[in-house]
Amino acid sequence: MQPITDRVYAVPGMSIGRIYIITGDDGLALVDTSLLPQTPQRLQPQLRALGYDLEDIRHILITHAHPDHIGGLAAFQRVANPRTYTHRRDAPVVRGESPMVRPRREDLRGVFRLMSYTGGFAPPNPARVDVDLKEGDILDAILPGLQVVETFGHSPGHVAFWWPEKRLLFGGDLVFHLPWGLTLPLAAFTPDMAEAKRSVLKAAELNPDILCPGHGAPIVGGAGAKLRAFAARLKL
Repeated sequence: MQPITDRVYAVPGMSIGRIYIITGDDGLALVDTSLLPQTPQRLQPQLRALGYDLEDIRHILITHAHPDHIGGLAAFQRVANPRTYTHRRDAPVVRGESPMVRPRREDLRGVFRLMSYTGGFAPPNPARVDVDLKEGDILDAILPGLQVVETFGHSPGHVAFWWPEKRLLFGGDLVFHLPWGLTLPLAAFTPDMAEAKRSVLKAAELNPDILCPGHGAPIVGGAGAKLRAFAARLKL
């Protein structure tokens, strides 16, 4: 378990899609749930090393309804019954009422068009949504002052979670942090790339010090400068 700042940890060793743990006054909150239904069992030893167990998970924040972020959600709900938060636009996908929104194949080029023929991951098991999120919601029950920021593009209801006290942004797939730097999310799974680019600029204007992405290592210190430099290179 990687400490990020007070009360926030990054979880190593998940299949695809990073999980973050928040230690709150009434238990734990997760940001996203990785890909596999077996994720709770894989997470349990790391929770126990912190002095917690699966039943201590009280809240789950979902950045967006892609399989590598909600694949473990139904399993977590069975073992811990946490309160689950998702943007209202992505909630029907989480509940299994609608398929994941993908870009039109004719709008893709090269390898991304080829990827669109693979179908991607299998749909995850349907899960419950308890709270429909929107821009500006304050989630004090999880962290004091934690705010919902709508960062649409990679999915219709993609959100980030902003903790002003620590200038920390849980970014989901707003950007990937790869060994060579920041990148946009994969075009084959991003239905509105122009909106996704505008969301990067919106996040950069928050000037976070810490960025916790859904793919790649967290940036601890100076994240805002890196986001602004990346946004400046985008064709907006």
